Amino acid sequence: MSEPKFAEKQFYRVVINAPIETVWSELVNTASPRPFFWNSRWDAKQMAPGERYRMVSNDEKVVAVIGDIIEMDPPHKLVHSFQLTSLPDPASTVTYTLKEVDGGTEFTLITDNIVAGSKSEKSMDDGAKFIVENFKAYVETGKVKFGARMMLAIFALMAPMTPKAMRAENWPLDS
Repeated sequence: MSEPKFAEKQFYRVVINAPIETVWSELVNTASPRPFFWNSRWDAKQMAPGERYRMVSNDEKVVAVIGDIIEMDPPHKLVHSFQLTSLPDPASTVTYTLKEVDGGTEFTLITDNIVAGSKSEKSMDDGAKFIVENFKAYVETGKVKFGARMMLAIFALMAPMTPKAMRAENWPLDS
């Protein structure tokens, strides 16, 4: 069996008109659903390297992403593995970097180690664009863009049709 080929590392970058501490705080907030993460929230015993995490719906019934926190350097860098629970593809890596610049904070989302041509590659490209665009809007205005709000409303209506494979009981935090 041959080794999988990996897609090129992708960079998604934006400048957010906010102090770096504010941007970091919003990125790692575990207390409430994050609309730029499709109304899911970080679920981890603690946000620290070596810890498992999952991205869980606010009602804690659905888990969309699982992984491990690999590196944290507050307020500059967060690296974690990333596996979509709806797809059989192996985990990839997501890195968030924050850098103070004129006009605010440069926020970069980097995807790496994704199997080329996989469903995860397409999903993560679309997802990264959604996250970056709506994270900026949320930090600057307190809400995501109108199109994202409509998409989230549709997702809420479709929640009862979520695949059984994504149910939280299939993805315990301690697995």
